[in-house]
Amino acid sequence: MLAGCEDYLDVKPRGYDVAEKVSHYEGLLYGTETIMLDEVFPYMCFEWETNSEAYENVYSLMGADVTNAYKWEENIFRPDENCGEWNHFAGLLYPMNVVVNGVNDAVDGTPEQKRSLYAEARVLRAYMTFMMAQFFGEPYNAAKAETSLSVPIITKAATVGNDFTRRTMKDVYDFVITEMTQAIPDIPLRKEHHLRAFSVTANAMLGRVYWTMGDYENAVKSLGTAMEQLSSAGCGLLDYNTMEVEGEIAYPVDDLLNPELIYNVESMSNIWSSMYPSYYGSVLLYLKRDVLKSHYTKSDLRLCFISGLESGVTAYNKFNNTDTYYINLSKFVGNIGITVPDLYLMYCESLARTEEYDTARTLLEELRKTRISGDDYMVDAADGDDLIKFIVAERVREFVGYGNLWFDMRRLWSDPIFEFMKEFYTHTDGEQTYTLTEERLTMNIPPQITAWHPEY
Repeated sequence: MLAGCEDYLDVKPRGYDVAEKVSHYEGLLYGTETIMLDEVFPYMCFEWETNSEAYENVYSLMGADVTNAYKWEENIFRPDENCGEWNHFAGLLYPMNVVVNGVNDAVDGTPEQKRSLYAEARVLRAYMTFMMAQFFGEPYNAAKAETSLSVPIITKAATVGNDFTRRTMKDVYDFVITEMTQAIPDIPLRKEHHLRAFSVTANAMLGRVYWTMGDYENAVKSLGTAMEQLSSAGCGLLDYNTMEVEGEIAYPVDDLLNPELIYNVESMSNIWSSMYPSYYGSVLLYLKRDVLKSHYTKSDLRLCFISGLESGVTAYNKFNNTDTYYINLSKFVGNIGITVPDLYLMYCESLARTEEYDTARTLLEELRKTRISGDDYMVDAADGDDLIKFIVAERVREFVGYGNLWFDMRRLWSDPIFEFMKEFYTHTDGEQTYTLTEERLTMNIPPQITAWHPEY
């Protein structure tokens, strides 16, 4: 009977693949690419506006959750609605935990292979936890870190018998930093595949954590290491000056829609692919005219991805036209992982915050030279606060429409040199005006989750 019982327990469950080999665990790291079809946070960014007619179409075509997000409502989701901001990252914690919990017991593979996969999964698990905290935890505040509740820290690959207790802001950030710091030395330098994390990605992710916390000295160290690794990792900036014009629409010669170009040039990790806002959002929510006029010059090639209502006419082609503009769908072929322009701008800001102005200015102009035609790429800003403001404005120029600016709105809310930005944090439906408040910087945990965890 005992022998029979042992044999029975050795049988794999029918219909399931149980990870045993290093290749099995490695395969889980290739399964992190998902499309966030139901995310709403891009619509919470300040750069959008609409009119009453278009707003009605936003509601009918995209749903109440999008309009609730656009209006910064307290409760965005209904009980029957999915929340991509929670489901996406929480769902990806499971396969990462499978790797962390089991790869060291794989039946084959070298110790080096196991250490590498273990480290990579730890970094990704930490970064996913960090990203969840950017939606459902308050913006980082050292004075509130020990009392403000953030998100759970999930470290086991189990759907039951797990601890889903919300942890404090300090617990979450300490966990993320510790996991990444311990794991980074075992992650390979060279990018193997666009869905995998590697050393430059991990250092950039850790730098983003410090940068978000306002710990710019540590951010300089991690982001600086990532910058040093860029060329050897096969990443770099795409030069928009190599663009050719087809009709009235300008595209890079190598075509920004080319996946190999996206994955292998500016994308340091395409772990979370997304095309957002959706086509409807890009047509029915328009770029504020004052954002267009106050941030861009006519020589800025990024205007090629901002289209007018007239088909095929970009803001670059008709910059002085007063028509309404929306974001071209092609602009959203990207990711919310780590990109080279994002690394440059985080590093430049951290350098400027630590008074390394010359290096910050040099790198900022290096980025702008790939985005601006002619000599207009030179930075016309004095050292100190003026340079910091210029760098943050460059983030608007680079990431308008991506959703990234939501994280800057949170991060800079209490920064006194950006107090003036709050006057732009309004949306209109064509009749009413909605103003962002500090409370709405943190999304409520959706009803689908609180139904299972009323304590949230």
